[in-house]
Amino acid sequence: MVGVIDEAQLFYPLGTRIKIGNNYGTVKYVGEVNGHCGTWLGIEWDDGLRGKHNGMVDGKRYFQTRLPTAGSFIRPGKLGPCATLEDAARERYLNYDSKNVDTSLIREAQASMQASLFEVVGMDKIARKQSKFEQLSEVSVDETPVNAAGYLKDLSQLTTLNVSHTLIWNWEIVASITQQLPLLNSLNLSSNRLLLPTDKQVVELAPSFRHLKHINLGNCGFTNWQDVVQTAQLWPDIESLSLQENALSQLAEVDCTKIFRRLRELDLHRTKLMDFDQVCKLGNISTLCVLNLIENGIEQLQLPDCEPQSKLNMFVSLEQLSLMHNPIWNETEAFNELDKLPQLKRLNKTPHLKSNFDEMFSKAVASIAGLQVVNKAKVTPEQRRGAEYDIWKKYALDWLQATKLGADALREFYKKHRTYLGIVNKYGSPADFVPRIQVKPSNLIKVRIQDRQTGEVWEKKVPRMITVQTLQGLIMKRFRLGEIPKLCYIDAKYPELVVRLENNAKTLDFYSVQEHDTVLFE
Repeated sequence: MVGVIDEAQLFYPLGTRIKIGNNYGTVKYVGEVNGHCGTWLGIEWDDGLRGKHNGMVDGKRYFQTRLPTAGSFIRPGKLGPCATLEDAARERYLNYDSKNVDTSLIREAQASMQASLFEVVGMDKIARKQSKFEQLSEVSVDETPVNAAGYLKDLSQLTTLNVSHTLIWNWEIVASITQQLPLLNSLNLSSNRLLLPTDKQVVELAPSFRHLKHINLGNCGFTNWQDVVQTAQLWPDIESLSLQENALSQLAEVDCTKIFRRLRELDLHRTKLMDFDQVCKLGNISTLCVLNLIENGIEQLQLPDCEPQSKLNMFVSLEQLSLMHNPIWNETEAFNELDKLPQLKRLNKTPHLKSNFDEMFSKAVASIAGLQVVNKAKVTPEQRRGAEYDIWKKYALDWLQATKLGADALREFYKKHRTYLGIVNKYGSPADFVPRIQVKPSNLIKVRIQDRQTGEVWEKKVPRMITVQTLQGLIMKRFRLGEIPKLCYIDAKYPELVVRLENNAKTLDFYSVQEHDTVLFE
């Protein structure tokens, strides 16, 4: 019995990954179970509902699982064979098993036949496949039972490797792979469970990862940020790191002299980072350019305080931020906070339920001075002028009241509307709009409608709440147009401002069209 147990422990050391059907698990115990003969493997399943217990059976603790029904016992004989990366890659890309090829017999046959017919008929096809295999730059063996490297020297051109959903379970295995692939720069290890490297292993294995630039550790079971920090010491100069779908709700500031020294991209989507204060703890990563926070349940964005016309000394290189599918309840405040970031140029965000893309786009462009792209839509100079023009008029009364109350009140106003001073400097005082806000406007406004090509003008009184689509219909009828015209308007007081009326479901009032403004069509 002892020999059998020792053999099982040899083949399945604690931490080994196993797979039965579509279910993955980790070996947590090897040995006997009271009341049952033979050797058993105690498994903690990735699917917390796959097991029957938490590692305790009949009052005896054999191992501990994170979830109450993630554990079960299985016989070693129930497990299928594992594979090396070499064999899995050959099987997937060459469709043959190297075990079935006896190289010594081939050499003997070639020698006895002086490499004539056998070489021409039998080996040329394999050689052609082999040459293609050696030229592969990308290999994916996801969802295969790989748990060892094998001989990988034939993959000397490999730059990208996907070993997600495999049975790789420690960093020694990973190092034995990367050591043999000198050109490898992108490694996908997602949906594996890797033992935490010790300090000694970090020192010994780190040289094996020096050439890597991109690592994907999504859904790898991380729940403690310190475990990420410990692991990251293996590759301190990594440029892109994916940690998506790891349950990381708490972060901590990192020592950028030891890790993340060149980190440019960080993916933290679906990581349970509901508190944006936790995200701010990463603000000292000075090289970070792209940050993905999609679908984290973030409701509010708040950055440290700074003067209205200053930028924060954090996230100093951050140019792209993804906030899609977060229930941020106050877009205006969120965009005002994001203006504190010194380099933010690209923003991805889902509109609030009570908003839409056009409204969100306008708010974001007006509130974040350096913004260039929103959800892949480039900000044109006309769109920026229109967005700034809207906010210029919207907060005119608040700005005027703040100026009358003194410097402190004006400073508080600029803290809430960080871009407003720049807008005032660009377009002048918005005081002329205050009477329009204070006096109830007429329901009708008189506008000049002008054909851009012919110059023909039609003066018409229209309701403020008329939609762009209805106005397009009136213009088509009056000017006998065959196609729906494109509209824009010029403000009567500030003719340098040209605003496109792009959403035909919006009203003229939405676009702030006023008495005597000119609507151009073409």
